[in-house]
Amino acid sequence: MHKSRWIYLLIVGLLTPSFFWIAQDYHVWPWDQAWYGEVSVDLRFWLTHSPYTWVATMADGLDLKPPGVVWIGQFFVLLNGILGSSERSLLFSILATQFVLLVLVFKCGQTISPDSRLVPIAGVLFAAAGQLLTGLSHQFFVEPLQAVAVAWMFLIALKARQWSKSRIALHLVGGLTLGLLAKATTPVYSLFPCLYCLFVWVRRPSDNSLATEWRSRSFRVLAVAIGCSVLVGAVWYLRHLAAVWRHVHDATSGDIALDYATPGSSFDRLKIWTFVLKQSFLDPYLVWALVPALVLAVIWTWKRASFSRKLDPVASISVVQIALLLWVFAINTTVDPRYMYAILAPLAILFMQLCATLPWQATLSLLVLCVLQWGAVSSASLGRPDQLGRQSQWLYPPQRDRSQFDELTHIVRSTSDVSGRYNMFAVEEPWINANSASFFAASARLHTGVRSYFTSIGYAQKDTAAAMRRIEEFRTRYVITLAEPFHTNPPNFLNVVALPVLEQMRRDARFTQQDFPTQNGVLVFRFNPAFASN
Repeated sequence: MHKSRWIYLLIVGLLTPSFFWIAQDYHVWPWDQAWYGEVSVDLRFWLTHSPYTWVATMADGLDLKPPGVVWIGQFFVLLNGILGSSERSLLFSILATQFVLLVLVFKCGQTISPDSRLVPIAGVLFAAAGQLLTGLSHQFFVEPLQAVAVAWMFLIALKARQWSKSRIALHLVGGLTLGLLAKATTPVYSLFPCLYCLFVWVRRPSDNSLATEWRSRSFRVLAVAIGCSVLVGAVWYLRHLAAVWRHVHDATSGDIALDYATPGSSFDRLKIWTFVLKQSFLDPYLVWALVPALVLAVIWTWKRASFSRKLDPVASISVVQIALLLWVFAINTTVDPRYMYAILAPLAILFMQLCATLPWQATLSLLVLCVLQWGAVSSASLGRPDQLGRQSQWLYPPQRDRSQFDELTHIVRSTSDVSGRYNMFAVEEPWINANSASFFAASARLHTGVRSYFTSIGYAQKDTAAAMRRIEEFRTRYVITLAEPFHTNPPNFLNVVALPVLEQMRRDARFTQQDFPTQNGVLVFRFNPAFASN
């Protein structure tokens, strides 16, 4: 076997528990994930049915958020016949992304310590042992792709002193393009490695490296791929930059952010984010070993007078980059661990730099601790909730009860027709909402050819009369909600008028409740605008 192929087998083994999780899970994807899934499946459908509509959906299927994850995801929907569902196929794309991320971490380790096998292996095991990597392997979010882009930028920084100016420039453009297609905020996550690469590039004397590099087939293929990505990415941003900027503002400091805000000062949030970092990457075991390992590293390197020789400048850049991101997180109001996921690459670099300064016996001990933490995290992901003492909100077992999944499938099937009229949801819960139903409808079209459409009574609607007018204006066929005992009490900000709308429908002769077998309180009303309102 080739000397490097064994690492691919190791990474596949580390991700295998997540594959078993995906195979057992019947969670209904909520909101953002459902939207990404819907567009991915629509792209897959139009790719084989209407090239013109496919191009239009590539351009406008997502408008507020960069489309990288759905552009990639559409090609994994082809695996539906093997994996059995759109959810599993799209999550397989996330596992593939995590695979690439761990390969990049390994290559960073090889650059930090080229004469050691333990150091890059320790970096891969450190990354795989984090609760957030396992948790986000089970979600269809953009953060894993963003983490790949950031890891690529750090790898460029580590390689910059060895590479030609042409290779540095090509990879920088590729990393920045991938990052911007993954998430609009990615440049903030890779600011300092990018500046370091530019510093190395400017200081290096001019050379004629492009002609030499162009003789390499791999360089030419990469250049063409990056060139195409830059072109389509620029077109997308030219169309949607204003909407993206508005969304970033609203999600971080606008009115929408207030609904998700964490109370307290920036210093209070900094403490929360520091705890989240520890929980996401170091709990339950590694956190106890880092201080002794740091002390041992200082003593060992001082004794051998080898600290300056072994310390890569990118390790210092990693510290500064992490500090910057913690400050940015703290001054914004929303706290969600997944926003921190792209910190994984600089954290892994610091961990591998630590291992590179330790005697091999100590590095081996840290490697064993990583394996134990990976085992504990994998067990918690497949076991019971809160199995770990401090468990990430994104690390939870699969939902093996498929009643909610089946009931939403039945809703979509029983309310579908070819008229193109919208059905409407008068409730917003994670498993029953317009986004989730739209994703189910897009997946159903792959088999039936019929696409049904769903919308809501209005995002965070607070006006009952406005909600009823929206139903009338859309000439809705069906309105779906939940019976009273299944509503959250008191209602959250998304469901302020959910119960008042239910009461209105029960009094209004234009609404007729349909028979619908349910274990989860689903109510389906047929709306006939021709009837007179009471």
